[in-house]
Amino acid sequence: MTGLKPHTVEEIMTSPVIAVPASLPAEEALHLMREKKIHSVIVEPDGPGGGFGIMTQRDLLSKIIAADRPLFNVTVKDLMSAPLITVSPDTTIKQCSIIMLDANIRRAVVMQGGQLVGIVSDTDIFQSVEERGWGPD
Repeated sequence: MTGLKPHTVEEIMTSPVIAVPASLPAEEALHLMREKKIHSVIVEPDGPGGGFGIMTQRDLLSKIIAADRPLFNVTVKDLMSAPLITVSPDTTIKQCSIIMLDANIRRAVVMQGGQLVGIVSDTDIFQSVEERGWGPD
């Protein structure tokens, strides 16, 4: 089994990724994600105090349910995960897993040449490891 390259983030990342303003109502974000068939959005700052993070459908639904509150007046900034950590597409899944564990985060943004190209989650990594293993180092 020599000559195999390690599994990389590029092979398992979620793409395409959509960026939304921090002030976007959560309900609009949920409709957008469902329409585009994506599970995550990047939250961009849209003014002073704006956030920079990731929000997933899971974040939105679990936080709304846990707080037992309607979607009225809730923005994506209220629900986003932060801090935002970036990795490159050629980062191995093992390296990415270590970075995410050290930062105590569940998702990382994949950037290449200053461009947002995807999102990778701990679930993506677990599924890949379960199916194919860690790959050679």
